[in-house]
Amino acid sequence: MKIATPPTAEELLARAAERDEDALSELYDRFAPALLGLLTRILTERAIAEEVLQEVFVCLAGKARRFSTERVSVNAALVLLARALAIDRLRAQRRLTARTGAPAEAVPRSYSWLPRPAEVALVDSRRSLFQKVINQLPKPQREMLDLALFDGYTEAEIAQKLGEPLARVRSGLLAGASFIRHRLAAVMRTWAANL
Repeated sequence: MKIATPPTAEELLARAAERDEDALSELYDRFAPALLGLLTRILTERAIAEEVLQEVFVCLAGKARRFSTERVSVNAALVLLARALAIDRLRAQRRLTARTGAPAEAVPRSYSWLPRPAEVALVDSRRSLFQKVINQLPKPQREMLDLALFDGYTEAEIAQKLGEPLARVRSGLLAGASFIRHRLAAVMRTWAANL
């Protein structure tokens, strides 16, 4: 008896583009837990994170026909979409705070790299090695990347928050992103990457 393999995320997205609600539901079941974790990390309040999670899949359903899985994986696209919507929500909250007298926040700058589907599969299979890469970053660079990616702060805001010169923050962010990109390539090339 042959066991049927589950459809790939790309196959599910193609079906969702044809208005297949079961495919969209399966995509939700597959990716919602991880996305909710990311959204909760960014937004801190679970109820708000759950609202944004719903927005992610409504947006995906609307854009499924225009999505190219050859250029970027569904997983990476969902993560980036979730992050963008969460940052938009943070900015909206900050604008509301600004109306009450607090300083307004600037629009965050994106520091993302878009892996292809095959690359995402490789990263998933080497998750423990990738965690070693992240842990090798110097603490100041990890902190800067964390503020940029998860809290949506701009370089200037990070510099102010950490009490560092803007040039040091810029070079730290670039060095951290470059380090991760370089080491990620090593992790993806071999199981026994020399980390």
